[in-house]
Amino acid sequence: MNSRLLLSVIVLVSATVLTGGRLVSQGRAATDGPEARQPDTESMVEKMVQYAMPGERHKLLDRMAGRWKIKVEYRMSGDAPVVQSEGTCERKWILDGRFLLEEFDGGDLALPFKGMAIYGYDAYEQKYTSAWVDSLNTSITTNMGVCKDSCDVIEFVGTHGDAWSGTKKKTRGVTRFVSEKEHLLELHEPGPDGKEFLVLKISYLRM
Repeated sequence: MNSRLLLSVIVLVSATVLTGGRLVSQGRAATDGPEARQPDTESMVEKMVQYAMPGERHKLLDRMAGRWKIKVEYRMSGDAPVVQSEGTCERKWILDGRFLLEEFDGGDLALPFKGMAIYGYDAYEQKYTSAWVDSLNTSITTNMGVCKDSCDVIEFVGTHGDAWSGTKKKTRGVTRFVSEKEHLLELHEPGPDGKEFLVLKISYLRM
């Protein structure tokens, strides 16, 4: 563990414990309740380190790192024609392996389609997370998900503002790892009739 981070964690936890100890002592003077236990400093440090440091779940995202050739398929509704484009995507690790930063150029979907994303694993929530922005929107879309089938599939859910309906839409997505050189993203959302349809599919081939 990084010595500077460890020192920061110990200082923070120690300050919390000392403050908590004073508050508990004051509480005892005012009440006759059962004696409260002070927090276990060592356990608190271990827990904070567990939440702060990247782990095995983060390493699974390494399959997404690198440069990719992409094919995008998009449609606005279940019965709308599919619009296709091709482009490139690059992802690299940031913040000492805690997050993947993505720069995405999806080509031309009637308008230029560019975006950025951050992917990670939230050790506290025990879920995979992402935040997405693009050139066709002013919203930040966030998602949380879990892995299935030995983590060859990550299923996630999120919400985004829909300009056409003026409402928030729930989305359901799936990332499928076909091999070290290929993975797929499928994004589903409800149409006007409430029935779910495949709105976006992106194929990634390693360059």
